Amino acid sequence: MKGDLERMLIAFTCTVCNTRSARTFSKKSYEEGVVIVTCPGCKNHHLIADRLGWFDDASVDITTIMQEKGEEVVYIRDADGVCE
Repeated sequence: MKGDLERMLIAFTCTVCNTRSARTFSKKSYEEGVVIVTCPGCKNHHLIADRLGWFDDASVDITTIMQEKGEEVVYIRDADGVCE
C-alpha cells in the first residue's frame, strides 16, 4: 500500500512553448504504468513514462529519453538522502 501513496515530482520546461511547470504523479504509475503530463501553457502532452508499451515496444521513461538526447537529468534528494 505504501507504494501507492508515494509521489514523484517533475519540474520541466515545455519544448513547444517554453512554459516552466511542475507536476506530481504516483511512483507506482511511473514504475509500472503510463505517465503523461499536460503543459499548462500550450496544453501539449508530454510522455514521462511508458511501462506498458503503449508508445514503444520497450519500456521507456523520461530519464532514458533525455539521456538519449544528450540532455541533463537532475535528481533532487530529500533530507534523508532519498532521491526524489
